[in-house]
Amino acid sequence: MKSLFLRMFHSTFALEKQKMTVSNNNMFDTLLGLPLFQGLSRDDMTRIVESLRLDFDTYEIGNPLCRQDDVCTHVLFVIDGCLRKRTLSVDRKWAVEEDLGTGTVVGLEVLYGRRRTYESTCTTLQPTRMLMIDKRTMGALFRYFEVMQLNAFNHLTSVIAQHEQLAWLPTPQTLEGRIARFFQSHVSKPAGHKRFDISLATFGRQLAEDPRYVSRALRSIEAKGLITVGRRSVDIPTFERLLQNI
Repeated sequence: MKSLFLRMFHSTFALEKQKMTVSNNNMFDTLLGLPLFQGLSRDDMTRIVESLRLDFDTYEIGNPLCRQDDVCTHVLFVIDGCLRKRTLSVDRKWAVEEDLGTGTVVGLEVLYGRRRTYESTCTTLQPTRMLMIDKRTMGALFRYFEVMQLNAFNHLTSVIAQHEQLAWLPTPQTLEGRIARFFQSHVSKPAGHKRFDISLATFGRQLAEDPRYVSRALRSIEAKGLITVGRRSVDIPTFERLLQNI
């Protein structure tokens, strides 16, 4: 009887150990798929998982993850799913919405520095699996793992390079081109679905152009199937198509 019990115990223990191994391997694969963790070894990942708090969770549709102008306390990573990122202008008169998917990182640019508040409000568009890492844990990761510092620098320099590149592009010679450039200079990723909530009067002031001419140019772009113009909005289904055709 005792022998049977011991065999059952060892069998159960081995099964649980196997489950834990599979779970850890899945977690390692998930983390290594995120840009910030690339280049870490399995030993490094084991140290991170065992010694630091990593908050994995799945959020339902419409769940707010961060709000614009709130103090940045966590860096957010989209593991699987989709976010809607909404950014209001400083004067609160217009806004842009972007749909961002797996691999998106939110908050890393403002975790340190002079401005430490979220630049946008992010809400889930579908059930989305997230990883959230608080500021203290991020500091520990940067201190102990040099490769994570390099990955963070790479992310930040890519963001800076994207904005600097726009400053050196040829100035558009048409109003349609200027409208496309305005859109391009106010998105974080020049691809996917975008929506600008802006009135013609405000749009005209932004472009230093008569709103009537802005309206005509928008209708011209709409006729090409690149945007949909609403009463106070411009919807762009596929942003890369707009840039390729204007």
